[in-house]
Amino acid sequence: MQNESNAIYFAQAFHHGEAEQHSYVVAVGSRPVVESLAKAEHARLRGAYGVAIYRTRPDVATQDNFRLVGYLSSDMGEKWTCSQPDEAQAA
Repeated sequence: MQNESNAIYFAQAFHHGEAEQHSYVVAVGSRPVVESLAKAEHARLRGAYGVAIYRTRPDVATQDNFRLVGYLSSDMGEKWTCSQPDEAQAA
């Protein structure tokens, strides 16, 4: 498992879970702040967007070093999954 003191969190909103349609970054920072801002943005969007919360490390290629840590579904009820292996399996 990654050292929490070296972690950066970010939240990204996806239009009905479809990244190809429209997505944007909601917040970047510590986990409590990112989770709080993600929940507020999810409520503001009233179901039109799902919001994914990811963990990554500084100074690395994010597309290769991220972990999905939470997902707030849009009104379509999609489930967002991470294509990376479980951290317990990777260790």
